[in-house]
Amino acid sequence: MPNPPGFTPQSLNWASDTHQLPSDPSPQHTADPFGNLGVPGVFSDDVFNSCEEHDLDWIFQNITEDDEINFNRATADRPAHECFDPALKFGETPLNAQQPASTYQENDANKESWLLDGATPPERPLAIPRLGGERVDQLSLGSHCQLECLTEADRKQVQQFIKLSLERPLWKSITMECFPSKEKLDHCVDLFFINWRPAVNFIHRPTFNPNRTPEILVLAIASIGARFTRLSGAAQFATTLAEVVRRLSLSAVERDPDITKTEPYLTAQLLLGMYGYCSGDKTLFNYSESLRSSLVRHGRNFGLFSPHRATRPIENNTQAQWAAWINAERRKRLGWAIYEFDASVSFLHNRRPTMSVGDILLSLPEDAARWEATSAHAWMALVPQRSTLDDAINFRIAARSCFDTKLAVTIELQDPQHLHLIVITLARFLWSIKELQASPLMDVVPEQWPLVAHKINLLHALDHYSVPLSTLRGMSDDKELARQVERTSIIHICHLYGANDLMDWLPALLRTSGLNKAAKERMKVWGEEDPVRLRKVAYHSAQVMTISRDFPFNGPYEPFHVFYAGAALWCVASLLAEPQEDEVLHDSQRPIFLDRHATAGDVDHLRILKWIQEGGNNAVVGIYGVPVLGSRSSRIQALAETIRILQNMRSWDLSTAFVNVLRQLLNAESAYE
Repeated sequence: MPNPPGFTPQSLNWASDTHQLPSDPSPQHTADPFGNLGVPGVFSDDVFNSCEEHDLDWIFQNITEDDEINFNRATADRPAHECFDPALKFGETPLNAQQPASTYQENDANKESWLLDGATPPERPLAIPRLGGERVDQLSLGSHCQLECLTEADRKQVQQFIKLSLERPLWKSITMECFPSKEKLDHCVDLFFINWRPAVNFIHRPTFNPNRTPEILVLAIASIGARFTRLSGAAQFATTLAEVVRRLSLSAVERDPDITKTEPYLTAQLLLGMYGYCSGDKTLFNYSESLRSSLVRHGRNFGLFSPHRATRPIENNTQAQWAAWINAERRKRLGWAIYEFDASVSFLHNRRPTMSVGDILLSLPEDAARWEATSAHAWMALVPQRSTLDDAINFRIAARSCFDTKLAVTIELQDPQHLHLIVITLARFLWSIKELQASPLMDVVPEQWPLVAHKINLLHALDHYSVPLSTLRGMSDDKELARQVERTSIIHICHLYGANDLMDWLPALLRTSGLNKAAKERMKVWGEEDPVRLRKVAYHSAQVMTISRDFPFNGPYEPFHVFYAGAALWCVASLLAEPQEDEVLHDSQRPIFLDRHATAGDVDHLRILKWIQEGGNNAVVGIYGVPVLGSRSSRIQALAETIRILQNMRSWDLSTAFVNVLRQLLNAESAYE
């Protein structure tokens, strides 16, 4: 990454100030991972100011913050007019459906930010402009509210506050003495591409060149890759590097707001946001939340979620076609990755996503094998002979196919990328229904909205994409297995969110080590309301626990799944009745293991289903580490097993924060034994 002549940190600029979100590559050039575009980001340094019970930043309450950064020695598509309503295509009349506003969005990204075009001068003045004339009689201005007037001392204090706040350096200096060698940086970048496996990959590895990639994107990649090294101080180095990326992003955007229109900037910020959620660092965790809304806003304003049209003709040769395809596909994949990042907060943080599903006008990503092709001819060999280069599946039609039998016959979703995005979308819909149920108008509106029925239908649709444990155990392809494991875990977590308000009061209990009286009372009522629902939660929690125990892939969101599943299992163990012993041994007393790798239809699977629907006073139900759910010791055993699984997740420090929370709850539970 050689620096240009005259490079200084204050003049950081990756390229031209006028570059917009990717244009088509010149046919005379081979594919470049990001062209010559520039970088970083404009975000307020928000923190979670809300004290709501479901906020997650409280898990870092024992973590100290240090403002000084030191690399010390110890850390050595399709056109918009084609995106019509699929129901009309199949001769149906939509009843409640309507077109999203994005249908009418301009294809020219710059036209989407029309409102304030030209409103901001190219350079903002650094001097406060004069207000009124030189001499203004205070008495002539009058006073409507008869408030206390500022004193001259107050005025000078305000001036001093401005000068001190804006002229003093925002951060302490960075010690670069132990900045790693190029060999170590190369190692981190290499491990990033080997171990970082997002469901929709948005960085084109075959054409990635760190020497032609903006520095801040290289740093973001290296910070994640460092997590997978076995070098001493790797975790601390990775988090420090991510904090450097955060500060560079804030300062660079302040100097040049136009870099928010560049693809490298959006890519680096997305990586930083994903890292922040799982790093275990409170500052980065909170920053990721503000990043999420900013990424959606910037992507929407500049047309990232709309089909990309070529602006110049493409030469009729394989190399030029590959370069143009990479440019369009990378842009599309980045849009999908931002959509996934935003939608995932519905089941990771119990929060409303910023982005509307209607904003997405993109077709689904192309085949992953074509994306990973190492040369133009390897890519061309993977293009189906019967298809055109832009033959892709429309997202809205794919989503409708989950419930429309006619579309389901026409569209067969088999690509793991497509299945993942559909599952994320259904999970997002599930959260929206949950939000409606909490509306203050739900019990007074005249219409009878069948929200519970809709929720059940969504959960059934999600189950269609789930993979049984017995099938997972028989898979040999690690890459495919990782996709199946992540998707199935998300589906099981969705069942927890579908269990009425479980995921609203459960975090409140965890936050207070089980001492929140209102949440504790609600837990008891919740358990009595629907025993079948209680047993379903036990089953889905057990499934997540065994998946995370048997198939760990160091995914960034794995700790979330285990934490929620273990907490729900603790809740179930507290509410289930202890099985009654009988002098005569019945078949019902033969243990039922909810996490057994049972095949659908076999005896063990049928016994699990029967227990969920019917229960039974004599039934002995358990999972690995918790022999008898409902026994006096099962609550402590459930927490201990969850802690054990989380402790084995060593790539991400978020698991340590979750362990600390569960240990406090475990200590509180042990005190009552």
